[in-house]
Amino acid sequence: MPPNYDAISASPVQPAASADSEASWLNQTDIRVIKWHPEGENGLRMALVDYTGVNGLLKCTRNVDQHNNEVMALQKLQYNFHTLEVLFVPEILDIFQANDGYHCLILEVIKGYSLREYISMIPEYLRDAVTYKFATTLSSAIYFVHTSNFTHGNINPDTIYFRSNDRNDALELVLTGFEGSQSLTDLPQTSIVKPKDFTPPEDFIESKVDQRKRDAWMVGATLYFMTNGHPPYGFAYSKKHKAVLPVPTKELKETMVRVATIGDKLYAPIETKNTLLLHEMEWLLAPKPQNRHYAEKIALDGILDAIEYTPTNTALLKVWNKLKSKLPIIGTPRWQAEPPRLKGKDVSM
Repeated sequence: MPPNYDAISASPVQPAASADSEASWLNQTDIRVIKWHPEGENGLRMALVDYTGVNGLLKCTRNVDQHNNEVMALQKLQYNFHTLEVLFVPEILDIFQANDGYHCLILEVIKGYSLREYISMIPEYLRDAVTYKFATTLSSAIYFVHTSNFTHGNINPDTIYFRSNDRNDALELVLTGFEGSQSLTDLPQTSIVKPKDFTPPEDFIESKVDQRKRDAWMVGATLYFMTNGHPPYGFAYSKKHKAVLPVPTKELKETMVRVATIGDKLYAPIETKNTLLLHEMEWLLAPKPQNRHYAEKIALDGILDAIEYTPTNTALLKVWNKLKSKLPIIGTPRWQAEPPRLKGKDVSM
């Protein structure tokens, strides 16, 4: 049997279950659990572990199809990305089957900043330019995912990471969170993972949806998070608190059903001065999937590269160089203490 998971996740500071208990459940002797995470969707279990002396992210699920899809997607993308030098996915350190029918894999822990952390450190006057350039980068990344015959299925600010390449000081983009990935051999499909605040409208009324168009909406919502500081839905301005705060889950669900059914765009205006970026984000966030652009359209059409936009093509790298000098002041990156979280978290302003 697995360790008492609920008790462990309820009190993260307390010691995890005994090494013998973990080793028995995992059916592995070279893994030591450092910290469990709250159970994710579909019974997904995640933990920061010590794997043969290095930190790893343990992911276990009873759903063999979900497990196999993630493994196959990561393996194929690892191969397809290896010549690009700027796009990456986590390396798989081990794959095994635990007791009680759990299928597990261990991934490398990404030593960098999530997009949520990264954008919060960028000065407001630079956010528009950074989002503008990042849109093409993210569009290109999703293009390679889709041409590899997989969808991502879980695109949000907590599954996109930046890290610095010490060899040439380049900025690398790392896509994580592939537990929602599926093969593109059959459409439409049931969505596996529904990240809070980044779930498309159609998921609220349909049992099966077009997963490529679903990825597109998530890209649009992620760009919206960069320009506005919060997702397109699920947040509202509070006069009492003079801040944008999360709305109750019931209210969010009712709003998303209306968006999907009637086709209304009920999000607050996109805060960008760039009309090209604005129009592309509006297409990505179209309520009806049939009216929505695919995520890769930005990269394939070269729309956002048609003209120069201050502060030039190296905006992301310039910002990264500024941030690196501030790292000791900013604090300890999350990866040093725990792996990337499965779900997004509310952003209170």
